[in-house]
Amino acid sequence: MDWSRRLREGYTWTGAVDSEKVIHGLETKTQIDEECSTLKENRLKHLVTLLALFCFIAALCLLNSVNGPNVDATSTYGQTTAWVLFVVSLVPYLSLPMSLANCLGLVLYNPYDRKKSSRIRVSSAPFLCFRTVTKGDLPHFVVGNAIQNRDICLRMGLGNFVVEIVTDNPVNVPKVEKHIHETVVPKDYVTKHGTRFKARALNYCLENHVNHLAVNDWIVHLDEETILTEESIEGVVHFVTEGAADIGQGPISYASGHVVQNWVTTLADSIRLALDYSLFRFQFSYLHKPIFGFKGSYIVVRNKVEMDVGLDLGPKGSIAEDCFFALKAMERGYTFDFITGQMRENSTFTLMDFIKQRRRWFIGQLYTVLGVDTAALNKSGLILSLTCSVLMPISLSNLIISLFLPFQRHVIFNLLTGFIGGSFWFLYAFGAFLSFSDRNWSYVRRFLVCLACCTCVMPVAATLESVAVYWGLLTINSNEFFVVQKDLCKTVKESQVKVM
Repeated sequence: MDWSRRLREGYTWTGAVDSEKVIHGLETKTQIDEECSTLKENRLKHLVTLLALFCFIAALCLLNSVNGPNVDATSTYGQTTAWVLFVVSLVPYLSLPMSLANCLGLVLYNPYDRKKSSRIRVSSAPFLCFRTVTKGDLPHFVVGNAIQNRDICLRMGLGNFVVEIVTDNPVNVPKVEKHIHETVVPKDYVTKHGTRFKARALNYCLENHVNHLAVNDWIVHLDEETILTEESIEGVVHFVTEGAADIGQGPISYASGHVVQNWVTTLADSIRLALDYSLFRFQFSYLHKPIFGFKGSYIVVRNKVEMDVGLDLGPKGSIAEDCFFALKAMERGYTFDFITGQMRENSTFTLMDFIKQRRRWFIGQLYTVLGVDTAALNKSGLILSLTCSVLMPISLSNLIISLFLPFQRHVIFNLLTGFIGGSFWFLYAFGAFLSFSDRNWSYVRRFLVCLACCTCVMPVAATLESVAVYWGLLTINSNEFFVVQKDLCKTVKESQVKVM
């Protein structure tokens, strides 16, 4: 009997259902009052967030418009220089569509709302496979995280699930372990199209003699360091039981754990959480398409969809297999949606790892744009994002130009510059606020961290991103798959527990 069938037939949840909250499937008045209070509080938080967004944009618009230079570029610098200055000044406006999508995501959808699932619905959810791919170089770290994820699933009352570790090298999960399964990819395994790295391992799981999941089972893709939370499990259960989309993705916080290994990279990654609730929320909840990109973790997909699309993506599709798979799935007509509830991961521990990580993403996304056979419109957002990344130094050069070669521009350009700059400036602060919202910090400390993020860390992050992009352009044919160091915490070994 295969492991998935054994889990379906042999596991029964024995946890008691809270009678104060659920009586014959009906909510009590106490729970209704609590949810109404939470709803009002979340609406107030949403309004405050939108007010802060407006203030950031208004401040930048004001700075660009008031007391602007009354200098005619042509008469002052000459016609050729004036044209160069004008063209350079237009480069930042390439990111206008993304700025609009960011603001629409925040306006249309409340980032503080969460999908709540009763324990009864959680325990009767479809079979879930939480799948992690690893090289197997850090067996204690990977197994320890699998144990932690297994325990929170059991604590939430999840009935049918398995935490699967797909590894190149054995991590030695005991065979008696019921909810943690180890799949070792044979060293001589070769796909038809020569797929490599993580995509190769994922494709091995789809082979007929390996894939024990039913067609309507769901796969939740995680990274080695991904830690589930109660709200993310509730969001996943809501998506697989009540959602209408084929593929889902949710937000990830990168300030996981009690110790921040590197404040610069952690705060630089805070914008990724903000983008989850703005740009990604808009493209998934409104457009239902991964127009602007797709992450490689916190992916929820039905097994039959993954089997149909496939992960034998070839060497070029193996660098950013997440984006490549998403565009192929969109081309086949599958729909996407947003999943509420954050999972937790760690940012890179060093600046060099940060650069190498972004370099791989850039190369992989560039291969995706060039390699996926789909309509140009489906790749337009990704193409625009890559273009903005390449031209980021030119965009930032406008700050220096405004100091040494100022010239008068129409008020419309000043307002657009304020809108784009203010919205991205806000995202860094908002991401930092969300990343540390679960810590017992005073509002003063949280405000100072947000201020440091959007003033000090933002230019550093932009510089590191630009270094990664141009390094990627210079090494475009390297075909490397860099995996960041995950196990630098001194407390990791102390926190490991034996598989029960």
